[in-house]
Amino acid sequence: MASNYTANDITVLEGLEPVRKRPGMYIGGVGAAGLHHLVWEILDNAIDEAMNGFASNIRVTLHRDGSSITVEDDGRGIPVDLHSKTKKTALEVIFTVLHAGGKFESGNYKTAGGLHGVGASVVNALSRDLIATVRRDSHQYEMRFKQGKPVGPLKTLGPARGSGTTVYFHPDPSVFPKIEFDPAVIRDRLEIASYLHRGVRVTFEDETAPIKLVFQHQEGLVDYQRKIVSDRAARPVHEAPFVLQKDNGLKAELVLQWTEATDEHVRSYVNGIPTASGGTHENGLRAGIGKAVRNYIDTPTSPRKA
Repeated sequence: MASNYTANDITVLEGLEPVRKRPGMYIGGVGAAGLHHLVWEILDNAIDEAMNGFASNIRVTLHRDGSSITVEDDGRGIPVDLHSKTKKTALEVIFTVLHAGGKFESGNYKTAGGLHGVGASVVNALSRDLIATVRRDSHQYEMRFKQGKPVGPLKTLGPARGSGTTVYFHPDPSVFPKIEFDPAVIRDRLEIASYLHRGVRVTFEDETAPIKLVFQHQEGLVDYQRKIVSDRAARPVHEAPFVLQKDNGLKAELVLQWTEATDEHVRSYVNGIPTASGGTHENGLRAGIGKAVRNYIDTPTSPRKA
């Protein structure tokens, strides 16, 4: 151990260097879960546009090489005008600066899956190549990056109709020991997203198969609950599920159905993000159900009293 420990021994990492040095801090590791986390970060940005009513179509393509992904949405499109503080385009800031994004101010997104502003920049830092294409203001723009750094300025490709954002990325093999994606993992995540966000059309094109799947569910969580009960081969006790929807500043949706199965099965999500470890929302649900059952049993006219 060095006995002469001074200020010269302190390393200052700038820009996206911390992400490349310690990717586990941002995506949990460089194994399969971390690799697929790159997809979820870009996908969640597209879903946030849909969740807030700005997009109705999301498309994810796993390319023929099996190790590159394109995520496309028809939302508002990432801003491309100059950022007043950095004097760089907003698109470049979003993809190259940690904790930069439009979700810190309440007026941009009412609800969002990610609030820390690191998703796009982390994916960029851990990608060998990334291309961001934006359609907005009647034009199409493109900016290319390599290992988190711009390889050129923002380009105006020409006139374009509509709006939206397309992100292509190829994970960096110098960071990940294995860069091939699992189509089944991506497919399952996209299908669930289509249930959670009622009416949004989610398309998955797997060029390695090749196969194209389209997910869209007009009844949202009700359709999801039916699928879960069917997949578990559980016989429902009552035909129609209990449905609760509230939107009084905080939006909540709940679907319940009792079955003849002897075990409990709960799936919960917050802003479209799966919460496999539960949380206060699950604790509150269980406490509320428990209280309702106790009140039912204690009611003088309850058949349980007979």
